[in-house]
Amino acid sequence: MKIDIILPNKELFSSKKASAVSITVNNSIKFSKYKKNISVFGQKTENPYFKKNFFGFKTNKIFNLGKNLLIAKNYLKISKLFDCKNRIIEIHNRPYIFHYIYSRLPNAPIILYFHNDPQTMKGSITVSDRKKIIQNASGVIFVSEFLKKKFLNGIDKDNKNLYVLPNSLDKNYNVRKNKEKNILFVGRLVEEKGPKLFVEVVKDIAENYPKWKFIIVGTAKAAQKNLTTNFEKKIIKDFLNIGKNVKYYGFLSNQKVKNLMSNSSILVVPSIWQEPFGMTALEGLANKMAVIGSNVGGLKSILYKRGVLINKIDKIKLKNVINKLINNPNELRRLQNSTWNGYCYGQRDISLKQDNYREKIIKYWEKNLKIKN
Repeated sequence: MKIDIILPNKELFSSKKASAVSITVNNSIKFSKYKKNISVFGQKTENPYFKKNFFGFKTNKIFNLGKNLLIAKNYLKISKLFDCKNRIIEIHNRPYIFHYIYSRLPNAPIILYFHNDPQTMKGSITVSDRKKIIQNASGVIFVSEFLKKKFLNGIDKDNKNLYVLPNSLDKNYNVRKNKEKNILFVGRLVEEKGPKLFVEVVKDIAENYPKWKFIIVGTAKAAQKNLTTNFEKKIIKDFLNIGKNVKYYGFLSNQKVKNLMSNSSILVVPSIWQEPFGMTALEGLANKMAVIGSNVGGLKSILYKRGVLINKIDKIKLKNVINKLINNPNELRRLQNSTWNGYCYGQRDISLKQDNYREKIIKYWEKNLKIKN
């Protein structure tokens, strides 16, 4: 089986600049039994993962042609050179690109992956859009049960070609036993991720805990070198004015984030939107951090019995939880030690499950969608 993976234009498939979808795809490829037969298509980037198997396209806008559409058009040109037998096309997080490629290759098995809320994405907003996807896709894969439920909202019945496959991340067995007194916020500096709430809490408590360091990692967009939006500029200005025990790192590569997490005590994920999955929370668990998160979206299943979930998160509730953990080392240690309870996100296991889904999806396509010659 040959597999072609098409990434969204905003994803940079490289170790230094990767964000959630690229990290997930990279992790899943490592242990796939089809690894040698997987090709990845996306925006051109320096030093990509799996260099021999990556096709990068320059995506400067041409007239009114969108950048994601440019990647799709370039893929279709190249795909003419391939042997199409036993080949699956996998499209990540761009339902309108699924519709476009399906219209050109109606007899190809195509899988659509959702990493975000289907009801907010072009090509799957309406019930009619989603019914077309069910009808035409060989398989649809969601990173959380929450997203699958959002997709099926307004649709009478489930379908045999819908699957849930969480993002994967191996446990870090090299985490420090005696972690430093660091409390982290890691993520995009946009309103829905809750950085303002984190800064408000730190402003209230930092002076009380001079031996603790409060750290923010991230920018509004992945791989961004400078602060560009008014929102993130104000967030970081307010944060750095708090005192000596705060630090801002900007955007860091995934490996540098892992190194920081492995030596830090607490991670705060104060999302104020319905988080589709919660990759940052999973990274915290993998590095045995005590993870505090909002009880929303995909975070519920990740942090259930492994972290602290806060209903209707606000400044007072978040401050109380952080104070409790700082002032109770035994509780902090207990929470850190519970992070691997029932941990089911290992890369090898998820890759095996993904390959099994691919094989089921091919059988579904052959039985239900393949045009017989």
